[in-house]
Amino acid sequence: MCRRRRHLLLERLAAVLACAAVAAGLQSSAPSSRSSSSPSPRGGGGVVALAALRRSSSSLTKASAATTTTTAETLAWPDEISAERPLRVVIAGAGVGGLTLANALRRLPHVDVQVLEKTSEFRRFGGPIQLASNAMELMKTIDEGMFADIVDKFTWTGNLTNGIKDGVRDEWYAKFDLKTPAEERSMPFTGVIERPELQSILLDHLPTSATVFKGSEVTSFAEECDLDEQTCPVVVDISDGRRVGADVLVGADGIWSEVRASMRNEPAKGDGSGVSYSGYTVFAGELDYASPDEGDVGYKVYIGPAQYFVITNVGPGRYQWYAFLARPPGSAAAAAAGDESAAKGQGGPAAYLKGIFDGWSKDVHAILDATTDDQIEQRDLYDRPPS
Repeated sequence: MCRRRRHLLLERLAAVLACAAVAAGLQSSAPSSRSSSSPSPRGGGGVVALAALRRSSSSLTKASAATTTTTAETLAWPDEISAERPLRVVIAGAGVGGLTLANALRRLPHVDVQVLEKTSEFRRFGGPIQLASNAMELMKTIDEGMFADIVDKFTWTGNLTNGIKDGVRDEWYAKFDLKTPAEERSMPFTGVIERPELQSILLDHLPTSATVFKGSEVTSFAEECDLDEQTCPVVVDISDGRRVGADVLVGADGIWSEVRASMRNEPAKGDGSGVSYSGYTVFAGELDYASPDEGDVGYKVYIGPAQYFVITNVGPGRYQWYAFLARPPGSAAAAAAGDESAAKGQGGPAAYLKGIFDGWSKDVHAILDATTDDQIEQRDLYDRPPS
C-alpha cells in the first residue's frame, strides 16, 4: 500500500482536520468568534496549523547541535502505515480544538496521537461557549457516548427565540431561526456548555492510544527528510526534554499560536501575524439570575452606535452577559494597570457600564444591577481570519 495508501490516509486526516475545525471554531456564548487579548492558560483554541507535508525546515527556536539525537528508526517515514508503524500525529495544545481533533483521529485505523499541553495542570478556566448544530453533530459522529455526556451538561438555546434588539427601544430587529434548519437536517439544536466541562469530557473519552502530556510545550521542530522520500517526518523538541519523531505536527495552540508562526515564518503577534484588533473591548459577567424570559429566549443582542450588549442563558437560572465597547487597543491592559480610571471613578465596572448604557433596555440595567464587581472581567478582542 506504501505511498498511495499513505496519501489516502493523509487525505482522510485532512478531512478530519476540517471537521475538527468546525468544533474548534467554538464561539463564546455571545455570537462572536473573537479571541481574548491574552492566551488561555488552559491550552489552545482551534486547530490552526499543519506541518510535515512539504520539504522545508522550521523551528520555534532554532534547535541546537547539542539536541538529543533521535535514531534513524524513530525518524524514518514508514514504507506503509500499519498497526506496527502507525501514522504519528503530534498535537500542540490540549484546548477544545486539540482534544476534539484527538478524539476524531482515534477513529482512524493505525493513527498514533500525542497531545502536548504546556500547562502542568488542567484547571477550571473560562466560561460558557456555544456549540452550533453542526459542531454538535460532529461530536455525535465522533462518539455517541461522548455526545451523550456533553448533552448531560448542555443548555439548549437553538430551540428558543434568539436575535437582535434595538438597545434603546427594546424592540426586536431580527429573530434567528436556529430551530428549523437543525430539524430539517435531523441535527441537534445549538446550545452552550461550560468550557471546563467540555474539556473534561473530551479528556475522559480519549483512549490510551491518544496520550496527553501535561507540562510539555513544543520548543522547536524541524522536518528531517529521507533522501528517498518527497515528504518528510517531523522532529519535535519538547520542553520536558523529549524529542519525538512524527509524521504530522498540528498547531492547536490558539490565536497566538507559536507553532503556526514558526511554520509560516511570521511573528505570533503584531504586524505580519495575521491577527488584528477587532476594535472592541468587552466586559463580561456570569451569575445566577432570574430572567423574566428564561425558557423563551436563548440569547438577545442589544445594539446601538459603537456598543452592544448581549444577554444569554447558559444554564438553569444561570446567565452570562457581554458589554462590547468600541475602544482603542490596550484598553483592558490599561485598566488592569490602573491607568484607566473611568470604571473606578464611577463606582466600579457595573456602575460604569450602567452609565455607558444609560437609556437602554431595562433588561440591560436589571442584569447589571444583579452583578457584583468581582463577577466582571474585561478583555480586548482580536480577530484572525480563517486559515
